[in-house]
Amino acid sequence: MRPADSIRGLIKRLQVEPDANMDRRVHDRITRALEKWEKTRRTSSADKRPSIGRIVMQSGITKLAVAAAIIVACSTGLILWQSTGSGIALADVLARIDQVTGYMYQVSSTLTRQQTTSKYTSTMLVSKEDGIKMIVTQADANSLSVKGRYRRAVGDESYLLWRLNSQININHRDKTYDRFIYDGVKVDFYREQYNDPHTIIKQMLNCKHTSLGQSVLDGITVEGFQITDIAYGDGFLGEAERLGEPQKVDVKLWVDVDTFLPVRLEEDIVTKGRGRMCQVSYDFRWNVIINSDDFKPHIPEDYRAPVGDIIVHPFDEENAIKGLRSSAETNGSYPVALTSRTSSEESKRRIAAAYEEASDEERTKMTNEILSRAAPRVFYEGLVAENKDPAYYGKSVTPKDADKVLLRWKVSDNEYRVIYGDLCAETVSPEKLAELEKTLPK
Repeated sequence: MRPADSIRGLIKRLQVEPDANMDRRVHDRITRALEKWEKTRRTSSADKRPSIGRIVMQSGITKLAVAAAIIVACSTGLILWQSTGSGIALADVLARIDQVTGYMYQVSSTLTRQQTTSKYTSTMLVSKEDGIKMIVTQADANSLSVKGRYRRAVGDESYLLWRLNSQININHRDKTYDRFIYDGVKVDFYREQYNDPHTIIKQMLNCKHTSLGQSVLDGITVEGFQITDIAYGDGFLGEAERLGEPQKVDVKLWVDVDTFLPVRLEEDIVTKGRGRMCQVSYDFRWNVIINSDDFKPHIPEDYRAPVGDIIVHPFDEENAIKGLRSSAETNGSYPVALTSRTSSEESKRRIAAAYEEASDEERTKMTNEILSRAAPRVFYEGLVAENKDPAYYGKSVTPKDADKVLLRWKVSDNEYRVIYGDLCAETVSPEKLAELEKTLPK
């Protein structure tokens, strides 16, 4: 797989669609990053922490996965401590995992789309102090996810590093690697992309779940839990969302009744796009001794980073303004809308060709610029999801309209935040906002 394929998702999210020659790596990473940021914002308006969601590689440089939000909000507190009536509450399991400093487990995944099925198995190592490491230990000959993309090879490595707040992925087959640096975004938010039980259980707690009662599994007495709520909808190292909107969800978790620690996790998602992702987490080994050296990626000198370091910033007001400024400097105007995803075929081909011919350094710059320009739309869609009464006037307001309202949203019952045509921002009363909007061009 060539490095050029990875720009696809970024371009797609910015109203362009790369052609068949483009590298899909950055495509998948950033596309799902933006989508998951939106889901995070929709799920918990009470959580004001700036985050873009789950930008995580699945295995090696060719994978970025994103899954459901980590939410521990006051509004879900009662659910968090709800017992299933059989003696064990999921919150008890979560609390027990919090006490574990290191653990290992296996993840076996099967992805089916149309007539293609691919399978792979990964070994996961989790350190409370260092992060998460994933190594692909088995992959079939058809270990390609969607339309020949996201190839997994035995030995590919992915690291989610707490202390460095970064993600490093190594693809030994292609002798390439990439690195995401999270600037102002806590990398811990993305750990569920590895199907880490700690965050999967948090996800389950925010869905309706039922007890399966007690049974014996591999000689261990276990308590079972199940959810069929499509709100779960993700998991699977971010794979399922690539296949389309969830239509059917079946998640089962079995917990050791003596230790309150997971023994097995099964997830099965069927999407409206006729795709299916089945994933099993098993062979859990709790309280293993962790060697910090295991979390020091070794990148051979002859390996290259085709797209360089990708700096991930929060999609907040500050970065939304930066993205609008970038559009104005390049095009002389602001985007007409922040929800449209259409573009001309000529524009698609032009951007695809430019990326194909670019050097590694130029690709890095293009990647970060595209991500920056996506910030206004993602920020706006987050405001919509949070019912912040946003309005955007890019169709009529230009950079020359310094005192006109370009974007506004509600911050409280008696305050609105306004970004003007000159990209200055201030907080105003509803009355002042009404006066300002009266002067908008018709």
